[in-house]
Amino acid sequence: MSIGVRLVRNRWRTAGQGGGALHERRVSHHMEKSTMKELKLVSTVIACGLFFASPVFASETQSTKVVEDLGVYAEVIALLEREAASQLTRHLQERGELRQVSVSIRLDMKARSMKISFGPGYLPGPEGSYDELFLIPMASTLRFYAEKSGLDVNDIDFLFDGKALEEYYPEDLAVPPQVRAKSAHTSALISASHGYISLHPSKEWKFQRPAPLGVQEDTLSPAYGDELQGLIEQRSGLTVHRARSRSTELHPESGKPWEHMSSRYHLKALFPERTDMWNEYPNSPESAREKDEDIRARPNYANHLGVDVMLSLHTNSSDSASVRGAEVYYHREKPQDKPLADSVLCAMREVIRAQPGYEDFPIRESSIAGAHGENRIGKMPSVIVETAYHSNPEDVAALQDPVFRSAAMKGVEKGYRLWATGKSCGQFALQPISDIEVPLQTSRDVNVSFLGNPQYPLGIEVAVADCRPPGVCTPWKGRFEDPDAPVKFEVSCSSTRPGTVRWKVLMRDADSVAAAPVEFTQSCVRA
Repeated sequence: MSIGVRLVRNRWRTAGQGGGALHERRVSHHMEKSTMKELKLVSTVIACGLFFASPVFASETQSTKVVEDLGVYAEVIALLEREAASQLTRHLQERGELRQVSVSIRLDMKARSMKISFGPGYLPGPEGSYDELFLIPMASTLRFYAEKSGLDVNDIDFLFDGKALEEYYPEDLAVPPQVRAKSAHTSALISASHGYISLHPSKEWKFQRPAPLGVQEDTLSPAYGDELQGLIEQRSGLTVHRARSRSTELHPESGKPWEHMSSRYHLKALFPERTDMWNEYPNSPESAREKDEDIRARPNYANHLGVDVMLSLHTNSSDSASVRGAEVYYHREKPQDKPLADSVLCAMREVIRAQPGYEDFPIRESSIAGAHGENRIGKMPSVIVETAYHSNPEDVAALQDPVFRSAAMKGVEKGYRLWATGKSCGQFALQPISDIEVPLQTSRDVNVSFLGNPQYPLGIEVAVADCRPPGVCTPWKGRFEDPDAPVKFEVSCSSTRPGTVRWKVLMRDADSVAAAPVEFTQSCVRA
């Protein structure tokens, strides 16, 4: 898959950051090439070809080889520490802070987790939303490098001079009491990424996210929200609220389309007196303080509405243009949200990979524990869906494909619906069908049973695998609309002479998810 863009590995910038972009592109490009070269050398020591292991699925054998070889293991850890330290140094320099901070990394292979410890000199605060837009992409990059080396890592935690951020800011980072789940859900909030904010004091309007390969998350994700809204309304029967306006009229203050504005401005228009919802940092000296307000405004709105679930849609980014794929995050202090996150991820995997051209699209096996403010503040189950990486050229091509968009959002809706109704996300599979004998000049029904939760209507095809005598067997296709009705078809023997047919039964659901075919033999026999 290719697209008409040139790959530029850039140091991602958020709204309000200054120049030096060309120099940083060169530095970042050099850093990635250097890191990948070191990884290749390390991997060659482990086993020929290990470097090309999947960035999403490191095998248990590869992990064991790395861990058992203490020299190689130490070299991988040192490489990860150097990468983390380099990223932090660049991040601090962008903020005008010229200092180096020590970084150490520990891995727990049994828990598939990584702990990154920063020494004195670096402590994110409320300004910049505790640096989540720096730390989370850093985690993605380090996870990718670790898995390239054969170390299976899912969750990543950060410590600052030996303590978690929650220990420094216990009140602000506390998870609010969760609302008890209702037996039947009625409403949802869809929050589709970022949008324009005003910088202070210049009043310059900026998108919150970069567009290194030409895809602007702030304007792309709302279309994913539209898709998901329609699916949830139709298939789950919920009332859907949106955190951002979808109006194409102009926002009077900025002159930009309302649909490109951040949630902060949408909520300001809806609730001008509720500054506690959308203007939490009015006295902050930060130029991009509205970015922090926008992160908090979305879950504040969800709490105000009292919705049953909040689904946040984003695209991801990384310093490494090699990192790609779909991920789903839940807040580490809200473990009750993990089943929702895992169900969404499972259903996305099922539906996306059922589409031609996306059979091998990278999708993580497990949801990831994070510390996003967007998840933490919501009093209801909340997850963040990172659909793909807008910093990877293959993912950028997928993100612009309506087929991928539809499949990804069908997966999100299905994962939510299965979780909400207490069903498990499992593989769609046909149960074996027993061979059958049918007396001549009669017919019999064949019942088809299956596992999983396919989306109706179901299409079924009964194809001829082998026919004796040849040419007398007629294939059949059917469609089943009612989930409560049995799935069955009729086989008959209209001939006056015995014979056999080997049938191949195929089934596909409304989302193009196909079950592996099963075969059975029908024998036409004399009564």
